[in-house]
Amino acid sequence: MLAKLRALVQRLLRYRLARWRRPRAFYLLTRRLRPLSTSAGVDRGSPVDRYFIEKFLEANRDCVRGVCLEVKDNAYTLRYGGDKVARGDVLDVNPENTQATIHADLRDLKPIADNTYDCVILTQVLQYIDDLGAAVRECARVLKPGGTLLATMPSLGKLDGQADNVFGHYWRLTVDSARYLFGKHFAPERLQVQGWGNVLVGLSFWIGLAREELSRRQLDYFDPEFACGVTVRATKE
Repeated sequence: MLAKLRALVQRLLRYRLARWRRPRAFYLLTRRLRPLSTSAGVDRGSPVDRYFIEKFLEANRDCVRGVCLEVKDNAYTLRYGGDKVARGDVLDVNPENTQATIHADLRDLKPIADNTYDCVILTQVLQYIDDLGAAVRECARVLKPGGTLLATMPSLGKLDGQADNVFGHYWRLTVDSARYLFGKHFAPERLQVQGWGNVLVGLSFWIGLAREELSRRQLDYFDPEFACGVTVRATKE
């Protein structure tokens, strides 16, 4: 317990030092060509987008139950499903991921039978998939009737993805494009698509501020003309 507390204090001090060395107040005045953080604010605290991702999962935690599938690890399955989860599978295309229970491509989930999962969690995954239609189709196929896909996607942000056997960063989605994409495989009345963000949130995320540097009021204000990301809750008939 003492070691965990010491690690927490050291991490908080490190965040404060990073913010002090690269203060947000002077960023625009100095007209810098590089962001404050190249790691989405991880060195300053928590990434801005994780606030919205975790808020979305918290609001839909009733869906995280039974047999679940998550990509890369099962951290969100465990956090939001708890003892409601009977089994939590982990999917990854990277054969070196020892946490994965299924090594397969999201575009063609051959090892998984139809109607297997009560919940599929895809947080910030689909931007790395070239064939989005195939990925969403496969997710719909492996869901049980009444099962739910919980997905989040960026509308803006740093281009990355050249690691972990992921070789491209292909897409940015809007509320309209997400509704069109998922609407091919899920009935409109079972599809909830929402955006998040505003100008300040988008600027903060773009230059690498941490979510702790924004107030709750600033984070929760939504301007649909300046959305920064998309959340999707899609339930199979």
